[in-house]
Amino acid sequence: MTALEKIQVRTFWPIHIEHWQASGQSQAAYCRQHDLCPQKFNYWKRKSTAKPTDPSGFAHIRVDEGISSSPAIRLSLRFNDGTRLEGITQGNIQFIQPLLELLR
Repeated sequence: MTALEKIQVRTFWPIHIEHWQASGQSQAAYCRQHDLCPQKFNYWKRKSTAKPTDPSGFAHIRVDEGISSSPAIRLSLRFNDGTRLEGITQGNIQFIQPLLELLR
């Protein structure tokens, strides 16, 4: 599966799950109407509501090699769904928390 196909799959199912929730239909009826595989639908529904596996609630962070020790270090966040926030600096850090809440 190409990177583009992975992105498409990761956006396809959440949209259908959201539409199903708004529809008031049973999962089976929604899947029949939209010709969706009920097992895949259920897998992605569970995946979208899964809690982090780390009981501390903290995310795992990887530091890329070659990051400069400059005081103007620009950080980036990469989420499991492929979403990236780049260019985080001390000057714009106050916008990150509201942005994260909006993205959830």
